[in-house]
Amino acid sequence: MRIEVAWAKMPKGGFGESGDSIELVERPLGGVTLILADGQGSGPAARRISRMVAMKAVSLIADGSRDGAVARAVQDMLYTAREGRVTATLALLSADLHTATMVVARNSPTPVVVRQGGQVFRLEGHAEVIGTYRRTKPAMTELPLDAQTILLTYSDGLATAGKRYGKSLPWESIDQQLVELPVSQLGGWVDELIAHAIDLDQGRPSDDISVMALGVVMDESSALRKLTASIPY
Repeated sequence: MRIEVAWAKMPKGGFGESGDSIELVERPLGGVTLILADGQGSGPAARRISRMVAMKAVSLIADGSRDGAVARAVQDMLYTAREGRVTATLALLSADLHTATMVVARNSPTPVVVRQGGQVFRLEGHAEVIGTYRRTKPAMTELPLDAQTILLTYSDGLATAGKRYGKSLPWESIDQQLVELPVSQLGGWVDELIAHAIDLDQGRPSDDISVMALGVVMDESSALRKLTASIPY
């Protein structure tokens, strides 16, 4: 089995620093977790919040904590550190080889798009952001670790792309593309998706845009591991 991960992000206005943080961490009993944190606001202040949230999640996962416990602990940390005055969203997408499941922990109004069994559906509904209330819990979902499964989520900048110009992403077409997408092409597809969103905002996003995706495919041909990144400074 091979796990493919892909992410891309663009800051508000196309310049400066994104208020979103994306991290990848290996699970100690096998598998990986992708983390997306979106701090309140934008720019450096939001980035500090999202990075604090994401790095706390990284540390807990690396120590062996389960995803639901991680989300709760991160919520408690942010609530305590900022006394309930700062919010953030948090999404964890995991391929857990120890339990043979794909786990989604979501504290975000943004859905997680799932491609499994030749169908595309969404995990959505009530999921409170973290940082405001002491007893906030994540929305949890477990799915079988099936080959050809893809999990995808994004920050609200993607959902609102083009809104100020009366446009929006063509989700029906995007879902159809996802049904047919080879997992090996996940990275290029994510790049195209965020590029489309940036075009809708005429090159200057009205909010930070982030997209992250996790896919599983059967592959016994090689133990080679690869990671490619393109990071401007």
